[in-house]
Amino acid sequence: MDMATLYVRNFPADLYDELAAQADGHHRSLSAEVIDVLRRESERRRRTTEFARSLAAYYEAYGDQPIDSDVVAMLREDRDRGHKPEFGY
Repeated sequence: MDMATLYVRNFPADLYDELAAQADGHHRSLSAEVIDVLRRESERRRRTTEFARSLAAYYEAYGDQPIDSDVVAMLREDRDRGHKPEFGY
């Protein structure tokens, strides 16, 4: 993996101290902490963007149709009976 160097000017001292404390708590260097924070935030933004695109595609396809209350009731009933699709049963 190629590595680059990033310099940040006028970095707020309070934020620096906060990141340094977090790095210490995670037993890693300040650089490793900053990389981890940036990676997680980048991933969160990517997922948020993908979700927004999916939601826009849904509204484009189906418009602003409300969810049928019968469907919601059926899902609740199914879950009350112990069906857990997120666990595969």
